[in-house]
Amino acid sequence: MIDSKKTLELLFDLISNFTKTISDFSEAEKLKTMEFYIVMYIGLKGPQKMSNLAKHFSTTKSNITNIVDNLEKKSYVERLRTKEDRRIILITLTKKGEKVFSETVKNFKLLFNDFISKVSKEDFEIISKGFYKIIDIYNSSGSD
Repeated sequence: MIDSKKTLELLFDLISNFTKTISDFSEAEKLKTMEFYIVMYIGLKGPQKMSNLAKHFSTTKSNITNIVDNLEKKSYVERLRTKEDRRIILITLTKKGEKVFSETVKNFKLLFNDFISKVSKEDFEIISKGFYKIIDIYNSSGSD
């Protein structure tokens, strides 16, 4: 039988270690975990409304507002009004935020290349299929 607590522990350790490794450079280390996740999310998904960030991170708009305020004070993000509807404000990365994102992507590529060099092609395919299966199941359950 699969031990769900042990699986959760392994997944938690993987995510924690992974986040620490790919954000292991001076600029990203200055960010709190949620700040780092928001910078990464915007870097990956593009400019976001506060409500989208709150929904994605399962938190309140006021909590996201506080985090974004801090990121804005530190010059990682900025608020921009859309040209189509000036009432809509999008959170976007600044040059400093883009630097954190690009450095993290660079670190991920190094980590990923190191990982695949240590794993057989067959094992890598099994791992990849497993991740895709988890994502498919998660997405089909109606989650974001």
